[in-house]
Amino acid sequence: MENEVGNCINCGFCETVCPTLDPAGFSLWKGARGRVIMGRKLLDETREGNPVPHISDSFYSCLDCHACLYVCPAGVNAGKVSQLSREIITTSGDRKNENPYARMIVEVTEKYGNPLGVRSRSAGWAEGIHFDGKAEYLLYTGNMFQLMPYTKNLNSARKKIGSLLSNFMASRVANHPSLIRLLSRMRDREMEQKNYGTLRNIVKLLRLSGISFSYLGEREPYPGTFIYDLGYIEKFKKYANYVYSILKESGSRKIITVDPHTYELLKNTFPLYVNNFDLEIYYYLDLVRMPSIERSEEKVVFHEPCHFVLRDPKYSKPLQVLSETTNAVLAKRSGNKTRCCGGPDELIFPELSEKASQIRYDELKNTGAKYIITACPICNVNLSKEKRTMEIADYLASKLPG
Repeated sequence: MENEVGNCINCGFCETVCPTLDPAGFSLWKGARGRVIMGRKLLDETREGNPVPHISDSFYSCLDCHACLYVCPAGVNAGKVSQLSREIITTSGDRKNENPYARMIVEVTEKYGNPLGVRSRSAGWAEGIHFDGKAEYLLYTGNMFQLMPYTKNLNSARKKIGSLLSNFMASRVANHPSLIRLLSRMRDREMEQKNYGTLRNIVKLLRLSGISFSYLGEREPYPGTFIYDLGYIEKFKKYANYVYSILKESGSRKIITVDPHTYELLKNTFPLYVNNFDLEIYYYLDLVRMPSIERSEEKVVFHEPCHFVLRDPKYSKPLQVLSETTNAVLAKRSGNKTRCCGGPDELIFPELSEKASQIRYDELKNTGAKYIITACPICNVNLSKEKRTMEIADYLASKLPG
């Protein structure tokens, strides 16, 4: 933390790429430079034994996209500052600074193995599909596609009842996690069926590629992404070891993930917190061998997920596969300067998330492409406007013969 905030030269380059600054009305405290400045203040105050200043929304609203790192001449990562600041806040014992939705998510995940207590229902997409009991590979969805239909309706409800009442309800659920059952009934059924179809298309693509795999069904836990991102590191360490034990019990040592957040978390973060981590982590497109499809010149634009192109090592397999199939282009802001869809803020700062997603959607739409292709369930939901957006598995499956 000290190295990050101490190296800042206050040039403001990070603000040119920060995806939350514009949606926040160019408020300094919800931009990259402001987070570094306040991170320094937070560190100074806590060192001196003073109460944690009430600046937590600045750090919780950070999307952790890491775009700031690639333009900073001093190599400062405001996303890392935000994460470390969240750790300070969560370990301070000061509930006033803790975001109520963050605490709710963590408490419910610890109790049910799923942020909304819908772990059993999350296996519904696989009804009627036969999986191999013991196989070299394990398909691990991480519940990510299944959670998105709930997020949309929960945010709609929050807008109707207002922030004060919704924060009070979140605090109540955090104290009594079983109350999440009342909220978990709120799902967008149309989106649920659409996402179920995406998961089934992933199964189809893998099987056409000759890959056999097992699936945990109702036993499959959420990977713990939110626990880590929200700064509850000690809780995450315990939870990551719990998830690891379940994956190990499957007997498979090769884990197939289906979204960027789970892929990056298991491949790069779990080994830091799980002793002797020995699982091989794949993104499903690593294993897909597309049958001979006549290449189309249909123009599509690919939205690159932050957790693929703004992390090291960078991962570009989705774009490679898409480019082999059709005329795939990128928006003006791409690669190291790609703009986040705003999705990670959807549960805690839905209004900011919506504004960020609209800015990114307009950038993608202005390429003139017929479709916007995503490779992340969070991006897919946030960018689903005007029926232009498709998940890459759905697009590839639509090109299969017959």
